Amino acid sequence: MLVEFLNDYYQANLKSIHDVAGNQHLIGYSKVFKSPLFVKIFKERDMFYAEQHVNQVYYPEIYLDSVIFGDRYVVTLKDRELKEISAQKISPKRAYAFGQLLGDFHKKLTGKATVHQSDKRLSEQIQYHVTKLQTTEYEAVVNEVQRLLTPDFERADMEYAQLPKVVLHGDFSTRNIMNYRGKKILIDFERSHMGTPYQDFIKFFYNEVKKPALRHSFIKGYETRHDFEIPGKEVQRCLLFLCALDICEYNVTHPERKFGEMPTAMLETIQKNDAVLAL
Repeated sequence: MLVEFLNDYYQANLKSIHDVAGNQHLIGYSKVFKSPLFVKIFKERDMFYAEQHVNQVYYPEIYLDSVIFGDRYVVTLKDRELKEISAQKISPKRAYAFGQLLGDFHKKLTGKATVHQSDKRLSEQIQYHVTKLQTTEYEAVVNEVQRLLTPDFERADMEYAQLPKVVLHGDFSTRNIMNYRGKKILIDFERSHMGTPYQDFIKFFYNEVKKPALRHSFIKGYETRHDFEIPGKEVQRCLLFLCALDICEYNVTHPERKFGEMPTAMLETIQKNDAVLAL
């Protein structure tokens, strides 16, 4: 029904190209917009609004329309010829450029794009996600890690509340960096929300930039575009846990598990009381 409606509404012949994380993607030419379309269909309202509002600010020339159809949420963009970035090893120069890219994103979007901002303390956000993982394969380990972090909560809550907040990308990774018209851009903003800049570094550092020297290069690049404050150890540990919880939830509902064993490794880091992210 929805695709039929969109075809009629846009005078198009849309076809499905893939289904990512439960969100359907369509492409096709629209006689209404006289343009090829890239249509993203969401089940989650917050993801829909994040994708919509970030695109309106970050790349307004490609944003076309939004539609709410029953319990489905649609963002319609101009389809672009995007090219994946080189898969070559990340060098200090590339890490520096990626830092600049993310810093530009935070600077451009913050205060201009409306995305979800939790009114809960950091420890309360953690509790919310731990509760969601009860009766899953992760129940025992997340309960244990929460117990280990409980002494950190008071200090972490106080510091996190005072840290500057930005519009986060929410899934910063080389897979979400594309070449477009001779420059690198970010894509896929459905997980954008408010948080401290460090939160956008965690998965990227944990999975793709593991050497401290490269992390330094990334941060130097970032700081040419946006201020950065390294959180204290308690906040780092709690944010790493929050990130791991989010990935655990994804794994529970998505059998392909594109993040692999990353959340398990994150949880083990906390359990070992290792340095969270060596900088």
